[in-house]
Amino acid sequence: MPFGVAQAQSAASQPGTTSAASLATSSEARADSVGDIVITLPSVTVSGAPRSFQVVSIPVPDEFAHVMKLDVEIVPRGDFAVLGPRTRALPIASRRRVGVTIGIPASALAGRLVAAEARFSSPASPTLVVPVEIDVHLVRKIVLRPKSGPINAQAGNDVIIPFDIVNSGNGRETISADLTLPSGWASRDIHPGALVIQPGETVKRRVRLKVPALSSTGSSFVRIDLRSGTDTLASEITTVEVFNSGSIGREAGPLITTAIAQAVDENGHANRVFTAAATGALYDSVRIDARMSQGSALGGAASNAFARLGTYQSAASLMLSSPSGQLSLGNTGTSFSDLTGLYPYGQGALLHVQHPEWGLLGMGALSLPAEGSTKREPMVGLRGERQFGDARLSASISHLADAGTSPRRLDAVGIGAAIPAMFGSTFKAEVAERRFQDGSGMGWATGLFRTGPESNEELRVTHAPGGSDAFARATNEVVANVSERLSSRTSVSASAWRTTDATSVFSGLKSNGFSLRPQYTIRSATTIALEARSYLFDATSRPTPSNTGGGFGSREDQLGISVSSYVRQYYVNSSAYIGNVKRSVSQAGQSTVTDRTPRNYWTTSAGWSGPGGILEVQTRIEQTRDRGGFVMQQSSYGIRAEQVVLPWVGGIRGEGDLQRVNGFGGDNSATMRAGIAIPLTNGFAFKIDAERNSIFRSVSGKVPWIFGARFEHALTVPMLRTPGTSGYVYEDLNGNQRREDGEPGVPGAIVRRGGETAVADAAGKYRVAGDPKQPVSIDDASLPDGWSASGAGRGDLSVSLSTAAEVELVVAPRSGISAVQVDLSKAHVIARDSAGSEWAATMTGPTTATFQSLPVGTYKLDFDLSELNEPLVPRGPLPLLIVTGKDSKSITITLDPRPIRMWNGSGPRGSAPKNEAPPSSKPPEATTSPSRP
Repeated sequence: MPFGVAQAQSAASQPGTTSAASLATSSEARADSVGDIVITLPSVTVSGAPRSFQVVSIPVPDEFAHVMKLDVEIVPRGDFAVLGPRTRALPIASRRRVGVTIGIPASALAGRLVAAEARFSSPASPTLVVPVEIDVHLVRKIVLRPKSGPINAQAGNDVIIPFDIVNSGNGRETISADLTLPSGWASRDIHPGALVIQPGETVKRRVRLKVPALSSTGSSFVRIDLRSGTDTLASEITTVEVFNSGSIGREAGPLITTAIAQAVDENGHANRVFTAAATGALYDSVRIDARMSQGSALGGAASNAFARLGTYQSAASLMLSSPSGQLSLGNTGTSFSDLTGLYPYGQGALLHVQHPEWGLLGMGALSLPAEGSTKREPMVGLRGERQFGDARLSASISHLADAGTSPRRLDAVGIGAAIPAMFGSTFKAEVAERRFQDGSGMGWATGLFRTGPESNEELRVTHAPGGSDAFARATNEVVANVSERLSSRTSVSASAWRTTDATSVFSGLKSNGFSLRPQYTIRSATTIALEARSYLFDATSRPTPSNTGGGFGSREDQLGISVSSYVRQYYVNSSAYIGNVKRSVSQAGQSTVTDRTPRNYWTTSAGWSGPGGILEVQTRIEQTRDRGGFVMQQSSYGIRAEQVVLPWVGGIRGEGDLQRVNGFGGDNSATMRAGIAIPLTNGFAFKIDAERNSIFRSVSGKVPWIFGARFEHALTVPMLRTPGTSGYVYEDLNGNQRREDGEPGVPGAIVRRGGETAVADAAGKYRVAGDPKQPVSIDDASLPDGWSASGAGRGDLSVSLSTAAEVELVVAPRSGISAVQVDLSKAHVIARDSAGSEWAATMTGPTTATFQSLPVGTYKLDFDLSELNEPLVPRGPLPLLIVTGKDSKSITITLDPRPIRMWNGSGPRGSAPKNEAPPSSKPPEATTSPSRP
């Protein structure tokens, strides 16, 4: 680790200190002895980065300049470590300053922390304590992980975009997720306030967006920015594939966007970046996403300015995607399995083929070089899946490696299976042989998963030898997640985890924790939630030539409440948490030192959101307390505007931020930003942005204004066409399943053939690729209400309007007898079309059978009356049921009781009916045959 030497300033030797000590001594007159008195002097302060050592020079108090015997003890606090002897005697000749080397752990939170105490003691004198404070530098690293699979949406409907937020930095972050939406899109969600994420924590989020009815078919892009105040910590672009019948045609091909942007850095140096991108549909089922950039941004200020303008540096890349597969060239990454490699990322090629019965994933790439190095390592992997009945089997093989200060390596071969289990869940299991940098071993992973509309459960147990140094999350991992809706107003979510790991730097890494969040909906737009969470982290470092090793850890417990509410386009969110942090540190062979500090915070945001933009005010107050009981407070206040339409200059949108931060120890800062986006003509647009942020300072120490501008042009080129099947989706008004004059097409209908998909244009015409031997089917979900497909086929495809039809059942009376009373609730009425398809009616009244949804056509009726308590038969001939597509009239069917045979008592049962002549009672005459002689 790097060493830094700081000459600290302290008030320990200022005039008046002695009198202060004397006053303190007299105020403690009831102490058992003078030696029991402890007096805390002003602290010594230095600064340093995590994972470094700082040499601190502590002045000896003037009160002890001439005492005969003086001892000093250095007591570390929290996760900090003290190198060298902690207790020493100070001779009179060297009593000016004491040098101490303090190690700052990698997990140290940013801000001013008490790292140690120097306790000076002498016989018959009070103990004087000089605290040593270290202002730890902030290391920020937030990772945003969008959903890996495709996201599809229909124009005019809502779409849900899920994503994960991971805090990989060294301190707690307050994050807000900002969305940059395509023109006309709007958010449907209650806008959450700032989200607090602890180090190592992963938070799952999702947003619901409204897709305008006039959106074009093709790829649309939603940018998610994770910000802390005005600082953008992570940004990702999610692709949404939109279908819209009104935009299908040769003018709905890829959108080509070229732009040139320029920004100045904090020292006034100009930076320029040229970008080009092609996104959209190449043809009906294939989408393209190609990007490249030329230029560079030197310094954080210029990079931040380019991000504000929507300009991002990236290596040249190309991705072709369709419902049945994906091909990526350039920067690419994937995951093979928990055991054969998670999240390898490099430059190369990726092929992913998907089929209902099988799947194939392959990747070949070189790892990205570490900063200041050109070394690259190969990353190759292959995974295959196959469906066998209800089970899905998989096999994967990988050879993965990357370069850097802590390189990872893995050679693995694994097999796995997923089978249905109890209660609608799925059981998954995998075993793999793993070979890594310093050994090998057999890994295994099991999991039980269940997903439903009202509940989700997950239990996963993994053992991956080699751990995170071999492309796994950890060596051992147990994770459980539960989300349940208990009632229409109440829901609860909970999670728990435990992991153990070892790396080239740490011989042991352990973490565990849990969270519990019940939520109650007070009314449709107001919710209240309670949350309890706790996490623990322990690490043991390996000894090095300059460090004997040791351990450190932390545990944080929090309890909070949050309230969210909205009225139309106005919203407010507020949350408050109380808790404490306990830290521990130990040097090899020495006892463990622990420290506990309270930590509380309150945050609130309120604003307005709509198609015309977003306006929001934010505030946050955080409190903590040092060991001496002094309360330290940090607060921030701000207002932001995003994509706000300026009504007095039509079409122009503006945005800006204004924030004030009152930090711990009187460290204050402010941020101001403003920008506008001006649409020009023929696809041209211009953006300009200006920001003054105290984070960015020039070499002279001043905080300058950072300016940036972007000039872009967007052009939609024609879509390519490939051989396929063409036809019309039309309304079959007469039910004959033949397209005739006057039968209109169905715009926007989605047709499918295998994994290929196409959308009918404004006239109902479609063109779909795929295997010509397979039939083409219509997705009923894309049809207007009341319409349904008549079946799969090739060429023209018919849809029919389904309407209700009623059949009235009348029971005829017997001749000469009163009407027969029969319960018809168990009667079954069936309609059968010319193709033999059947529809069943529902008894909606005592004598009424109703077909809820019948396509246009002519149907024969059939009856099953076997379950009635009285034998009945329908009177023939039965009429045909004709459905015209409009409100059909009901038809009446008469049900006749069977004839009754009555016994008159003069003969056996079952004899001739009454009034019929009975059989003669005369015995038959005898018949004789002539005898033989």
